[in-house]
Amino acid sequence: MTKKLPFILFLLFTVGIVAQTVNTVTIDWGRNSTPSATGDSKASRTIEVGDTVEWVWNSNNHNVVSNAGANESFNSGATENVGATFSHIFTLVGSSDYVCTPHSGNMFGTITVVAEGALSTSEARRLKFEMFPNPASDKVRIQLPSGAENATVEFYDSLGRLALSKKVTRISNKMDVNALSKGIYILKVFTADQIGSQKFIKN
Repeated sequence: MTKKLPFILFLLFTVGIVAQTVNTVTIDWGRNSTPSATGDSKASRTIEVGDTVEWVWNSNNHNVVSNAGANESFNSGATENVGATFSHIFTLVGSSDYVCTPHSGNMFGTITVVAEGALSTSEARRLKFEMFPNPASDKVRIQLPSGAENATVEFYDSLGRLALSKKVTRISNKMDVNALSKGIYILKVFTADQIGSQKFIKN
């Protein structure tokens, strides 16, 4: 029984991951990215456990650093310039204040994490896509639905770490997964206004 316990726990963890709909929230990160900003520049967001927040630099010399006492700790490191990105998967319910340390007066916000299912993704926002073959060892095709011309595809391992990311289109939809280690992944596919997820097994 002792030897079987880790395997049972892993199965339970895997089932929990597969059942969860995981989302990515993007924040345009630049001067005046605050809680009162509008659109993607709004720096305070509410997400569910397991969701990812990605900050995208729209101006130079910024970073993303959680405040002391934040529910989760994250730090993008040295300041970056336009086009840089930083992402963090939030795994604990609670609130985390954060800032750009060089511009803390006009670049700050709070990420509030709520329980899974508290923010239901509307059917209109749920991206339905096909992936084949699955399981796979070298190549995977992502078939986007009608009306979705391009998307970003991300593979997350069982620890919630981003393992692979690539842009695909309805025509150029093949991905090389040779670099992935064998195991179970969560595949997230998102367009400008829809998000979808599926389980993927790498042989």
